[in-house]
Amino acid sequence: MVKWKHTKGKVMKKPRTQKSYEIAEHIDTTKKVRVYRNLHRDCYSVKQGGIVRCHAENVTLRSCQFIVSKAGQKRVRDEQKKNVHAFIEGYVVDTRKTDQLVDGHLTDEQIDNGETRWEKVYYNPYTCDTFIKEYDARPIENADYTDLSILDNAVLAFSHKPPFFH
Repeated sequence: MVKWKHTKGKVMKKPRTQKSYEIAEHIDTTKKVRVYRNLHRDCYSVKQGGIVRCHAENVTLRSCQFIVSKAGQKRVRDEQKKNVHAFIEGYVVDTRKTDQLVDGHLTDEQIDNGETRWEKVYYNPYTCDTFIKEYDARPIENADYTDLSILDNAVLAFSHKPPFFH
């Protein structure tokens, strides 16, 4: 089901992008965005200035902050019905360039074998109070880069500063 936006008699659909760099056509790249998982459209929604600018299958961010609204989280737990209350905030960047920065020293074979400096992150409003690093189950508040992918069904984070690495 596609939800339509009505604007002065015109009906407009939010653009959908496949690659992170395509998002730049719909936002001001000098300003932060907030990204959240859109369960109804099986994608990520990209908000800037309080408005959803586009939907994306892949988003890569830098200077990231992981945000959970405690009031929204409480409502999810009380009503047992999900709502938008958790975001990752940051600046949209090109995925390919970011991968080169994070894992450029590794061969394709090493990456295929699971050697990477990216770390999986998850959030479950019923069992977690914050976003959590999968490797050691510790909370994560920020990261240098975050890569969100619908295709891989994953949120990956990377930070240069210890103790992020395992």
